[in-house]
Amino acid sequence: MKKRIITVLTLLLCLMPFSGKAQDNVLPVEAERLLDAEKPVAKKILFIGDSMTGWLAERLEAYGKQNGFEVATVIWDGSTIKKWGTNPKLKSIVEGQKPDAVFVSLGMNDLFETNPEARCKSSLDAIKDVAGDAQIIWVGPPSWPGKKRGDVMINWLGEQLGEGHFFDSSYLELPRQSKTNPHPTREGMMKWMDQVVGWIESEGAIALPGYDKPTGQQMARGKSYVYKRMKETL
Repeated sequence: MKKRIITVLTLLLCLMPFSGKAQDNVLPVEAERLLDAEKPVAKKILFIGDSMTGWLAERLEAYGKQNGFEVATVIWDGSTIKKWGTNPKLKSIVEGQKPDAVFVSLGMNDLFETNPEARCKSSLDAIKDVAGDAQIIWVGPPSWPGKKRGDVMINWLGEQLGEGHFFDSSYLELPRQSKTNPHPTREGMMKWMDQVVGWIESEGAIALPGYDKPTGQQMARGKSYVYKRMKETL
């Protein structure tokens, strides 16, 4: 399929008149539509992760209400990649929701791991395996105020997940709940998810049914919304 798309795009480009001006030599509408058609459309999203997940998922659900998709959410405070990857309950959660895409917000509690290949790979692979045919969109952790960026973990996650599946949040300037608290404010969470949605539209491995931004400070909870405290089991 991909070879056919490339062949068609090449033919379209050959047929385009060359003006010598960069701004005039853009892909025709037909070619853009073919590129968009390569992305699976996510009408049902399962959003899992640590304490960062709640407001992110609520902002995403606000987009869903406006653009025709829904978000099921499972939050587990203080959770890590290993906790999710080794928990057998994850499989039943995914099978129960039957999502087109699995959004993951994990890594904040693993941010300063210096050897993720040895300590996190099997768990990350397990999460990917459980997702099955559902595309994974991993929302990486933001920086931790007053501490180093966590380059080893961030770079490793990007390499493991691949282009279009990992959103690097570490460079974002987000308002935090305090000078030392890594959690963004409500406003910061909305800004964060707005950035993620914009990235999905331009670079993500999936497509959403629409990208119209919710007006004002809208957030919403989907029909399925589960919150687990740190000491609770999934």
